[in-house]
Amino acid sequence: MNRIAPSAESLSIARSTTVASLGLPRARAESLRNLARVVARRELDLEPGVDPTAIVARLVELPGIGPWTAEYIAMRALRWPDAFPAGDLGLVKASRLKSAKALEKAAERWRPWRAYAAMHLWEA
Repeated sequence: MNRIAPSAESLSIARSTTVASLGLPRARAESLRNLARVVARRELDLEPGVDPTAIVARLVELPGIGPWTAEYIAMRALRWPDAFPAGDLGLVKASRLKSAKALEKAAERWRPWRAYAAMHLWEA
């Protein structure tokens, strides 16, 4: 890999217009900056090994971060094998179920490995 991601500290002090210039809608850029601020202040730890359910709950309290995003962060950043962004339209479509709620219910039987099921569905 030849790319370096910006630190939470540098994102937290960047202007929204600068972050948005990377191709994000302005509201999403502001959400990213808010998340970066919380991480930079050490109010939220996004390292593997923390309690993922507590982190997901804390994430959805932040403006602009909903359940899908919180679960995706838990899947990728925390490496939580049971994270499952059931609201993802690609997952719903690949599952051939009628709704995110139906998918979430079906995914209960895949615990504690739902993140792997999500990756499989995305590849389908």
